[in-house]
Amino acid sequence: DQVVRHFNLNNEQERAFRIVANHASRPQSEQLKMYLGGMGGTGKSQVIKALIDLFKHRNESHRFEVVAPTGTAAALLCGSTYHSFLGIRSSEISGNTNATMAQIRGRLEGVDYIFLDEVSMLSCHDMYKISAQLAKALTIYDEPFGGLNMIFAGDFAQLPPVGGAPLYSGQVGTQADSGLKLHSQEAAIGKALWHQVTTVVILRENMIQKTQTPE
Repeated sequence: DQVVRHFNLNNEQERAFRIVANHASRPQSEQLKMYLGGMGGTGKSQVIKALIDLFKHRNESHRFEVVAPTGTAAALLCGSTYHSFLGIRSSEISGNTNATMAQIRGRLEGVDYIFLDEVSMLSCHDMYKISAQLAKALTIYDEPFGGLNMIFAGDFAQLPPVGGAPLYSGQVGTQADSGLKLHSQEAAIGKALWHQVTTVVILRENMIQKTQTPE
């Protein structure tokens, strides 16, 4: 309640905040796969800042990691790119794979929630790579994203991915079959992973323009 008041969250923002806050305070909760949507200015970042503050006050900052597809987007929330955090390269992981995987496991130690901003910039294949890398690092292969709780945020009317099919693409199905090339099969799995995101909050009130007159 204190955090909600401190960050002056509106009803929609508070709903999104409390879904995560309540989930984090209940042990043995089911895996949370959530999308926080809304056009620019509706306060998606404000919800994340409130959650960061909540975990900080509970001395649980280690449980919450913020990543984004680009350095600029990540810097706005004091996070990192998912490429650097998860050791994902455009090709296979370079260098000593075991050492790299050990580093990734170290970064993920104690982490329960990953918040990924600017989800519109993720391609279907990117989504597959993120889930596969988490599964490999955590050695949990029978749950999406290695069993971690995932919160995606963004506006699909904004920047699309570079060089890949967006998550809403009609060109990519959710079924992988032997007739598809490996890359296409992985993209189909990525699309299917996105379809498993069933907790959705859409922010509609533009907070940036709230103090402006109609003129």
